[in-house]
Amino acid sequence: MEKLILNQQNRPRLLEIIQYIKSAKNIVVIVGAGISVSGGIPDFRSPDGLFAEIMKQYPGVFSSGRDLFDLSRIFISSRSLTTFYKFMALLKQQVISARVTATHHHFAKLNNTNKLLRVYSQNVDNLEERAGLTINDCNNIRSSDRIVKLHGEIDNVWCNICHKTFPFSSDVINAFKDGTPPECQYCMEQAEKAKISGKRVRNPRSPMLPRPNILLYNDFERTVGEEIGRVAYHDQRKADCLLIMGTSLKVSGCKSLVKDFSKAVHNRGGKVIFINTTEVATNNWEGVIDVHIQGASDDWAELVEAELEKEPANKKRKRSCEDDGQKIKEGKLKKLANKDDKVVGIRQGQPTLQFKKRSNR
Repeated sequence: MEKLILNQQNRPRLLEIIQYIKSAKNIVVIVGAGISVSGGIPDFRSPDGLFAEIMKQYPGVFSSGRDLFDLSRIFISSRSLTTFYKFMALLKQQVISARVTATHHHFAKLNNTNKLLRVYSQNVDNLEERAGLTINDCNNIRSSDRIVKLHGEIDNVWCNICHKTFPFSSDVINAFKDGTPPECQYCMEQAEKAKISGKRVRNPRSPMLPRPNILLYNDFERTVGEEIGRVAYHDQRKADCLLIMGTSLKVSGCKSLVKDFSKAVHNRGGKVIFINTTEVATNNWEGVIDVHIQGASDDWAELVEAELEKEPANKKRKRSCEDDGQKIKEGKLKKLANKDDKVVGIRQGQPTLQFKKRSNR
């Protein structure tokens, strides 16, 4: 793996890499929390990140930051449940006040120049949507949607009883701040109707409680991976460049996704470029990542933008929303897979993904 610091001294080599990006036609980007830090959202794992902040306020409740996203740990006690809701209120407030970063705007510009195939985001902040890219929920992903949300989103709250979503409004935030869940209006209405008609009333707050529309570890009730898996498998047939930005590459599903796309891109003669402020273990990523550019994603985005603006308008290509007649529709891949191809979705109980398998027959 080649390593470069994002500075003036390495500018000639950096410009060579940018020339490769300029020539790419189907760029896939995998991103983590690091791309939103400059927008005002602290990351999760750094010493002054969100995990550290909640551990400081509520010592002894969780043994690790991961436990805050583990359904089996959240509902283990009233104290852990209260901490979870207060943490989600804090995160939502951070998202509301956040700014769209240069990196997010860069993705939109890549899309406007028809180079962007897809962004796979581990983030729940929806800053990509604010930058102008289309985001769809995990149950109805179309080939024209540029953002795939791997871990859900925090604009809405999901009811575990009726499975409906409702806005993460200021009233919901205030309820979360108090450490209590909001009432699902739909469930309350159904309970009232049942009471009036003399039917048995099911407690709409039992056995589980409404929570942000994000994926949690050990949540076996929510299944979104098949749709995401089909889109990823589709994209692996086309991707000629993989950019990885703002992630520590520690989440198992993200690691699998990177390795699958890396293999597909390398088979097509493409490159895998990792942009992050911190290093990763080289021995784990040798042969997977070609270049690690150590620096802020915003600085890299601005450098690439300056070079992309030099590209003549007549060299910009058009992208069909139908991807040359290859559609993702009604849960089936058309003109893509042979009868021996399989797509494996989300790993059960984890908000992380695994993808394609192929029969050896």
